[in-house]
Amino acid sequence: MEERRYKDNSQFGEGEEAKVCLDIMQKTGAHIELSLAKDQGLSIMVTGKLDSVMKARKEIVARLQTQVMICLPYVFLTDKRAVERLSLEKAFHPFIAGAYNRLVQELSQETGARISIPPPSLLKEEIVITGEKEAVAMAIARIRAIYEEKKRKTTTISVEVKKSQHKYIVGPKGNTLHEIMESTGVSVEMPPLDSGSETIILRGEPDKLGPALTQVYAKAKSVMVVEVTAPAWLHRFIIGKKGQNISRITQQLPKVHIEFTDGEERISLEGPTEEVEQAQAQIQEIIKDLMARMDYTEINIDQRFHRHLIGKNGANINRIKEQYKVSVRIPQDSDRCGLVRIEGDPQGVQLARRELVDMAQRMENERTKDLIIEQKFHRTIIGQKGEKIKEVRDKFPEVIINFPDQSQKSDIVQLRGPKNEVEKCAKFLQKLLVELIESSYSISVPIFKQFHKNIIGKGGANIKKVRKRTKKCVPYCWVWNVITNTI
Repeated sequence: MEERRYKDNSQFGEGEEAKVCLDIMQKTGAHIELSLAKDQGLSIMVTGKLDSVMKARKEIVARLQTQVMICLPYVFLTDKRAVERLSLEKAFHPFIAGAYNRLVQELSQETGARISIPPPSLLKEEIVITGEKEAVAMAIARIRAIYEEKKRKTTTISVEVKKSQHKYIVGPKGNTLHEIMESTGVSVEMPPLDSGSETIILRGEPDKLGPALTQVYAKAKSVMVVEVTAPAWLHRFIIGKKGQNISRITQQLPKVHIEFTDGEERISLEGPTEEVEQAQAQIQEIIKDLMARMDYTEINIDQRFHRHLIGKNGANINRIKEQYKVSVRIPQDSDRCGLVRIEGDPQGVQLARRELVDMAQRMENERTKDLIIEQKFHRTIIGQKGEKIKEVRDKFPEVIINFPDQSQKSDIVQLRGPKNEVEKCAKFLQKLLVELIESSYSISVPIFKQFHKNIIGKGGANIKKVRKRTKKCVPYCWVWNVITNTI
């Protein structure tokens, strides 16, 4: 009692000593238990990690004892746990761990020590053993014995296996490596995934290396990866409409994974060797058949004509596809490419090519010309129900003639078509216009507005009579305009 710094009369566990211990626990992470003897002496039990316990011990001595030099009873403060680190060659860690880590688990159970072996992916040689001192010492002795024995008895062989086959030797979560270790006692060391090395090292007793190597080769060949060469343009035909060709193969051979590489002339097959070979044969048969009855061609057409090739809502290109049973690929505007690709039946490909080339040539030679014709003559040139303009269009069938809508108040008549035909049509219309101007005469008659309806007559009857009697082809709208524009 005389060594206690705090001797207050408060209830035990609530005074200054309790507050100090709580503070020490928060600072160090150690757990402190206080007990009061009949003689008012104080017993303190400290538990936790070694470094935490030592820090707590130092704090307790400094803050709870009246004299720093007097130590607390040894029995209460000594931590009996130990931590040891063994630096052993990484190559021998699998022998200490054992297949499926069973050996290291058995060692832990037998000795009571905790043994931590770094995983194969971590390039670290330290094995950490923690626990009671005796348990740690026992575990260390057992681990060293295994290590020395394996160093003495084992040898190595190196083999080259394609990098693509390594994953089949490792197996899911390394299970295949554990299988080989369990059945032969041989450790299989794989190169890192990010390494280009194809060298695999087998380490074990000489008479076990042969059987282990046989298993390694068997696992490597149990799954096969092959590449089938096929033109990139043919891929979608090999796949089939809605994937029906490939679906038929994968339904028969579900363990085979088939992958098409976009833009490359290869198809990758992966799976059990026997099934991959069957799938490979089927795909090669499809390719052979397609190559015999299909063809493709590419033509360079100026990108400014692409939208005309396609037509409104795809009308032109859809007709060509349907008519010739071909596929036509026209690049997007953003691609800045003029290459148009046609694929399908050889004869259909050539016919579609010819039509697209002809269309492009026509558009290449096409010209647009604007004629200035006063709007008041437009209806006369068009004629009733378009009869007169139909005669002009029949005379120049390759020329498209566009008159502006009356609401636009425009005098521009646009001609579009082959250059020579456009020029001929323009001359013809200009001659027609001259004739109209020379033969046309007009006079304005002022009539009070309230009499207009009488002149027009019911349903335009009076105007029709005037037109019939005078045999003049004066459009109804002209007369109406003359009437409505007068006072």
